[in-house]
Amino acid sequence: MTNHEFIQKLISAAQDYKTVYANGMFGHLVTEEIISQKTQQLPGWYTASRQAELRALTGKEYFGFDCICLVKGILWGWSGDASKKYGGAVYQSNSVPDVTEGQMLNNCTAVSSDFTDLIPGEYLWIQGHCGVYIGDGLAVECTPKWENGVQITAVGNLGDQKGYYSRTWSKHGKLPYVDYIEASQAEPSPAPAGKTVTVELLTLRRGENRGSAQIGTVQTILKGKGYYTMDIDNSYGPGTETAVKNFQGAKGLAADGIVGIDTWTALLKE
Repeated sequence: MTNHEFIQKLISAAQDYKTVYANGMFGHLVTEEIISQKTQQLPGWYTASRQAELRALTGKEYFGFDCICLVKGILWGWSGDASKKYGGAVYQSNSVPDVTEGQMLNNCTAVSSDFTDLIPGEYLWIQGHCGVYIGDGLAVECTPKWENGVQITAVGNLGDQKGYYSRTWSKHGKLPYVDYIEASQAEPSPAPAGKTVTVELLTLRRGENRGSAQIGTVQTILKGKGYYTMDIDNSYGPGTETAVKNFQGAKGLAADGIVGIDTWTALLKE
């Protein structure tokens, strides 16, 4: 996973899904079963009042995370799939271990307390808490503070930003499970109104309704190259997926039908 794909997934978790802070959950759909399970595992945190708050969210497609479990959950493949127990995440997959926020920092490289060289996708840490830098002075973190879930906040080390809560971090570092590449296309830009952050180039796949204008762009480019022959409808259906796969195969890319950074680069190159 590249740092830009990692960022896009984090932003999507913050903006496109209903989330709640829940200790020990890495994207679990909030159900009575998981509340009971976690209460047995972590009785000190899952007090009667917290159990009641979570039970009020059952049946409403809320996903539970805590700070480090957000990072691990995304790296474990969380996709917001409500039909799956862990939202699509597979425990300890992709060579990512189940560690605490402090242990995760120890696993990072280029750890520093100097925030002038911060790179999008880097791990952010303070004692007992963590997040991820997404660019333009912003981070994604899961916290019970402010909005009680996955949210976008300002990195106070780089200055406060209007419209965002701010947190000052102690250290940052590169996660060994993320491929850090230099590409400005996927870095978000802050738009404080409504706390919405947009990404210049989204990862697109069949069945998703986000990024319709960008889907139209893909269709237009593919049509100009002869891979797509249908109408430009800004909808990622089977025709678009087939055209993307054919294009990917012709360019020596994995023909998975997903328009990520490599496919975007190939599309825009010519």
